[in-house]
Formats: sequence, structure tokens, C-alpha cells
Amino acid sequence: MKTLTRSAATLAVAALLAACGGPSADELLATAKDSLAQHDTKSATISLKSALQKNSDLAEARLLLGTTLLASGDAAGASVELRKAAQLKLPEARVVPPLARALLATGEERRIVQTWADTTLGQPAADADLATTLAQAYLKLDQAEKAAAAVDAALKAQPDWAPAMLLKARLLASRQDVDGALALVERMTTADPKQADAWLLKGQLEQYGRHDRDAALAAYRRAVEADARKMTAHQALVGLLVAGGQLDAAEAHVQQLAKTLPDVAGTKLLQAQIAYLRGDYEGVRKLTQPLVQATPNNPVVLQLAGAAEYQLRALPQAETLLAKAVQLQPGMPLATGLLAQIYLRGGQADKALALLQPELDGGKPRAETLLLAGQAHLQNGQAHQAEAAFAQAAKLAPQDPRARTALAMGKIGRGDAAGLGELETLAAGDSGVGADMALIASLLRRGDRAKALKAIDALDAKRPHDPTPELLRGRVLLTGGDRAGARAAFDRATKRDATYFPAVASLAALDLADGKAAAARQRFDAEIAHDPKNWRAMLALAEWLERTGAGADAVSAQLAAAVKAAPNEALPRLRLIDDRLARRDARGALAAARDATTALPSSADLLAAQARAELASQDYQQALTSFQKLSQMLPRSPAGLLGQSDAHLGLKDPAAAERALKSALDLAPKLVPAQRALIGLYTADGRYAEAVALAREIQKQRPAEAVGYLAEAEVELARRKPEAALAVLRSAVQKAPGADTAIRLHAALRATGHGDEAERFAAGWQKQHAEDLAFRFHLGDEALARQDWAGAEARYREVLSRQPNNPLALNNVAWLLLKQGKPGALAMAEKANTVAPGQAALRDTLALAAAAEGQLPRALALQKDTVQRAPEAPALRLTLAKLLLQSGDKAGARAELDKLAKLGPGFDGQTEVAELLKKVS
Repeated sequence: MKTLTRSAATLAVAALLAACGGPSADELLATAKDSLAQHDTKSATISLKSALQKNSDLAEARLLLGTTLLASGDAAGASVELRKAAQLKLPEARVVPPLARALLATGEERRIVQTWADTTLGQPAADADLATTLAQAYLKLDQAEKAAAAVDAALKAQPDWAPAMLLKARLLASRQDVDGALALVERMTTADPKQADAWLLKGQLEQYGRHDRDAALAAYRRAVEADARKMTAHQALVGLLVAGGQLDAAEAHVQQLAKTLPDVAGTKLLQAQIAYLRGDYEGVRKLTQPLVQATPNNPVVLQLAGAAEYQLRALPQAETLLAKAVQLQPGMPLATGLLAQIYLRGGQADKALALLQPELDGGKPRAETLLLAGQAHLQNGQAHQAEAAFAQAAKLAPQDPRARTALAMGKIGRGDAAGLGELETLAAGDSGVGADMALIASLLRRGDRAKALKAIDALDAKRPHDPTPELLRGRVLLTGGDRAGARAAFDRATKRDATYFPAVASLAALDLADGKAAAARQRFDAEIAHDPKNWRAMLALAEWLERTGAGADAVSAQLAAAVKAAPNEALPRLRLIDDRLARRDARGALAAARDATTALPSSADLLAAQARAELASQDYQQALTSFQKLSQMLPRSPAGLLGQSDAHLGLKDPAAAERALKSALDLAPKLVPAQRALIGLYTADGRYAEAVALAREIQKQRPAEAVGYLAEAEVELARRKPEAALAVLRSAVQKAPGADTAIRLHAALRATGHGDEAERFAAGWQKQHAEDLAFRFHLGDEALARQDWAGAEARYREVLSRQPNNPLALNNVAWLLLKQGKPGALAMAEKANTVAPGQAALRDTLALAAAAEGQLPRALALQKDTVQRAPEAPALRLTLAKLLLQSGDKAGARAELDKLAKLGPGFDGQTEVAELLKKVS
């Protein structure tokens, strides 16, 4: 008791001291200003936050914290603080310019121009600052004329405003007026020879505009003279020297820089770059290791460090560093190429293709990228795509031996048989494997498996210890139906490299297809026993658990084990988050996501997953912040803006959601999800004309696709114009014929009282489109809704006659057999769950079928697990209650029924719930 009293007294005194002692808010503000004067932003931030804890209305501290966060790169945090500063009635001239800059950094260009396009602050410097930001916003919105006008306004407000002058010079250069841009920059350097940014821009204009290397070098040297700490100028100077073959001069400059600024990170980076060019990869490693620790989100540092590790054959370390580099700055040539090669060595062709796809889609891929893409397609067995990639590479680099291979493939593509002979000659005479791979791809494309196998034999002779030839052999044999031969080839691949997971996974797939689930499990277990950190095998085992009907807890535990084994890999963490979201475990998903982003803060995929988990948890404000960070991380991707729209809707701010969607469309004008969401907003707000206009814009963009027509029909139905909707749908069936438009027209005809026309249309459509099984499935759904059990069963069986493994048709037939008291439901339900494991609705039917066959313990175990996976699905809980009641467990049944009763009118099965509650009373 005495100890307790003393502790309480101590805590009381400490609290009193905390409240009354220590520096005041004003003193902390003064300390922060001193720290900023010494360029110590970290200490300044701490002092400012402490000051605001003591006095949250200290406007000056709020403003200073916002500008400090902005300078340190936290634009999202800065915008929050600066908005609060504005609410504290600070003069607009002080708050608006930095707030606009913060919003620009978070991708809210449209909001900037909508809010401040016509704003005048009454102070020249503030007006110039704001107008310059407006100009940058207009540029991001591709409104060059307005950007130029805003720059002119900035210079009118303050003629010597350097940021505006530099931006005007860049605008002139973008219009090919290099002379005008140079004249403006030279005016700046004449007025103030210490304008390092102006000298740097002059160098760039001379280098890239006039192609005057000597003038560019002179300008870069003046830039570093004006500001010795201007690392971008040092980097430009060294880069130009290296590009001109003056490696010794570049090295001499870096050595001098090391004497004057030895402890600056930029100096260390330049030293490492020179070491890499000299082939001193160990030296690069020593220089970059501390840089990676100090600046873990610097893509240039990560690229260089990863490249060194690649050259030193430390591939796991290289993969981690390079993957992070390309996440932070997509498209870095060296990092992208090396990382793709690592993925291909590991048999991860899909991952390599995903990495290369942005450049391939950009319209100007490099030959190296095309060659890597071709290899990835070949590894995936996509011979046609591989051939096309190799042929395109040949056009870009006809002298490259690899491109000569592609050139031969181009001849093959044109039907010139000489191309095959050239490929065979190249493959025989080249110690590399590019020609061999191209030859194999070409032969497979032609369907000549026999010659493809011979080409694989030749590749095998060159690489007798490489498992890749046997993997390719196995896949070729498998396409020819030789499962035994394929299995033997995959086995040989694993003998060459027991850890070659593509071959292990191929063998496991054969095991599962042959009904040998235990054998597949043993393969994954063996992989994990050999390498306890083999996360790919762990993920495969989790999938195996899902497919074989293991409980949700077992699958989740296996995913958690994969995360623990590979904490620096994003994919296991993503799978764990997605698994918990699929089980409606929003809290668990959010915990996993926050752990993931803490461990891998530079992963855009994980940040997006965290934002999704926050949406699922209805923490819309935090989700908005996360999606804003995603937009900063991926400024060219609309993904963050789409998420921001969802978060704004959760916050009941449709206007902000609309702005986010329009910004997404500025980045990707044909982005259907954004267009559909915007149509939904217009419709909900009664802005039908705008909704129809956007739907018709989609139709112009995608005239042969259904999406635009269906969107317009939805709008017409929403404003209660069914005949107009039918007219659109009839037109859609003509212009974009397909299952989607046919189903929607048929359903709309029935819903609007045109039953006879619906029947005629259905008969005609089935006659003309006998292979359209989706429409037949729709007819089954309609019969089901009318409680025409026999008719529905007949329709679903029509689907199964052509698609015997269609899981939904299997499930629905099983349910209908139960409903009609017919035999065979259990076999149907088991097959459906084998084809598509883990689906709650399918598992529900399986439980009912098992109970009907007298397997009540199995049914209960299955349904309990299903409810655990989807706890918010009341229909599943009702089935569980029925099964519990059937087993005699009235208490358990009542517990489930009470939960359903609490849902009230939100669950339309309350009548049945009430009847069942009477039975358990």
C-alpha cells in the first residue's frame, strides 16, 4: 500500500511539472526558429509539435510547422497544418502560397486552379509565388497557354521572381525556343552571377537544346562555383564528362569534391558511380551501404547499390534493392533491366513482364526491354508474343547480335522460311542463348513441337547445368499431351537445381491434376524443409490448403508464416492482407497492412492495401491520407486518386470525390473505373445530362465495347425513362454484341413489361450465338428467381454440357437437386468446391449437401469455418443455425439466431429466423 501511495504521488508531481514547468509554447517556437536557422529541420519539427501541444491555436507555430514539413518532403502533412493555420486567421498572403505548393505536391492541381485562379493576395512576393504554383498546376493539367499566362502574371507582380523566370525559360524551351530560353537565363546570370539554378538550367539548355557540350560543361562549372553544395550541378557535370568518354576528368572532379565536401551524401554517391564504371563493385558496396541506411528511399542510391550486388552475384540483396528503386521511381533503365533478369533467373516471368509493361505500353520501348520481354513470354510458353517482341527489337538495334536474332524472327513472321535457317545458324554459332530461345519460340508458334524439342536439346547442350531447358521441355511435352514425359522433364530440372521453384510448382500442379494432393503437399513441405525461408513455397502451400478445404485459420497461419520468413517481400504481406479482407476481418487486415507499410514503407502495393483496409474499417480520413501518399509515390498512376474518391465519399464529400475522379481522368482519359464512378456521382446528384454526356464519350472512345452503352442505359433507368434505356440497349446489341449487352437487354425487357419481346429476343440470340453460355446462365438465374426449379436446372446443365468445370453452374445444380429432393447434390457440390475452393456460397451449398447425405459433423465443421471466413453474411449464419438445430445443439443455434434477429429489417430472412427461434425456446 505504501509503494502504491508513493507511486501515485510521484506521478502527480510529474504531471504537475509537465503542466507547469518546461519551456512555454512561445519559447519552443523561438527554439524552432533557431533550429531552422541552423538547417536542423528535425529538431525544429519536434519543437513546433511540442509548442502546439501546449497551445494548439498558436498560429505562427502552425504555419512554420507546415512550411517545414513541406520543405522536408511531407506535403500531405504540410497541407493539414497549413489548412489549420488558415483557419487561425493568419493573413492569406502568408498561408496561401505554401498551401498551394503543398497541394501541388499531393497531386491536387485541379483544386488549386479552381480555388485560386483569380486570387490576388496584395503582396508582390506572395502573388508571384502563388502565380508560379498556378502555372505549374496548369502544366500538369496540360493547359500550357494558361500556364504561360500565370508565369507572366507572376513576373508582372515581381519581375525578378526567380522561380517564375526559370519556369518561363523552361516553357520557352518546350516550344523549341531554345534561344529565347537561353536569353532569359543569361539575363538572370548577368543580374546575379551566383544564381546556381540559372547556371544549371543554362547547362541543360546547352546540352540538350543546342547540343553544345563545351558550353554546357562551362555552365555546369559556373553552377558549382556559384553554389559548391549544388549536387545536381556536380552530377550533371560528372555525367556529361562520363558521356564524353572523359572518365579520368570525371574522377578527378569527384576526388576534388571529396576533399571539399567529404561527408555529403551526394559526394559519396558520385564516388560510388565512378567506382561502378571502373568495375570496382566491392568499392561500390562499401560506399553505398551507409547511403542506403541514411537515405532508404533514394532510388538512385538503391539502383546503384542493387547493380553492384547483382555484379557480385548477391542476387537476393540485389532483388530487394532494385525492386525498391523501381517502386520509388518506375522506369529506371538499369534497375528495371537488372531486376527483370533476376526475375527471369528465378522463373518469375509474369513478374518480369509486369515490371517491363509500363515501358512497353509507353510506345518507345528500348531494344533491351523488348529482348527481356521476349524471354519472359517464352518462359511463359507465349511463343507468339515472344516472337513479336524479338522482331520489334531487331528494328531498333539491327547490329546487336540479339537483334539479328530478332531480325530472323521478323522474316519468319512474314512467312519467309529463310528466317528459320538464319536462326538455326545463329543458335549454332553463338555461345549465348538468345538465338536458341528465339528459335524455340518460333517453332512453338508454328506448332512444330518436334523441332522445338530438338532446339531445346541444343540449348541443353550449351547449358547442361541450367534447369531452364528441362522446364521448357516439360512444358512442350505437356502441350502435346505427354504428361509422363513432362513430369520426367520437370523432375530432371529439379535434379539440376532443387530450389528451381518453377519446376517444383509444375510438378505440384501435375500432382493436383492427377488427384495426388498429398504428393503436391510433400513437394512444398520439402522445399520449405530445404529452405525454411522459401516464401514462394509457403504461398503455394497456402493455396494448397485453400484448394483442399483446410480451415481459414490454417490458410491465414500459413500466410503469416510466409510473412515471417520473408519480412522484406511485399507479396506474402499482400496475400495476408487480401486473405483477411476476403474474410471480412477488417481489423486484422488493417493490423497486417500497418505492419507491412512499417516494414516496407516504399512499397506502393502495400500502401494501397493499407488504404483498402482503412476503407474496409470505415476509417475514411486515414484512408484519404494513405491514398494521397500513394498519389505522391506514384504521381503518374490514377490509382491513388480513385482511392481518394472512395474515401471522400465515405466522408460524405461528393464534391471532393468528383475532383479526385476528374484528376484521375486527367492522367488517364480513358480510365473506365473513373468514368463509371463519375457517372454514378452525376446520377446520384440528378445531373443526368452530364452523366449521359460522359457515357456517350465512353462510347466514342470504345465503340465496339459494351461499357458506354450500359452506362447510358443505367442513367436512363435512374431517371425513370425505361423506353430510352431500352433504345440504348437495343443499339448496344447491334454495335457491341456480346453477353453483357444481350443479358442487360433481356433483363430490361422483362423488367419493363416487354415479356413477349424478351422471349423472342432470347430465342433469336441463342440461335445466333449458340456458344454464348453466359446468356444461358442468365436464363437459368431468371428461372431460379421465378422458382422454376426444373427450368433453372435445365439451363445450368446446358452450361455444364459445354463447361463441365463451371463452378457456379455446378453449385447451382447441386442446390437445385437439394431443393427438388433429387440425388447427386453432394458430388456436384464437391466438384464445384474443388474447381473454385474457398468461395463462401459454394461452401454453403456443400455443407447443406453433406448434411442431406447424413454427414452432419462434416457439414457443421465446414459451415462454422465458412461463417468465420464471412462473418457479415447473414445467409451463411442462418444455414449454420439450421445445421446446429438439426444436430440437437439448441443453445448454439439460438446464439446464431439471436445475432440474426439483431440485424432487424436489414436481413430479409427474419420471418424464418422467428420460426426457428420458436423451435429453440
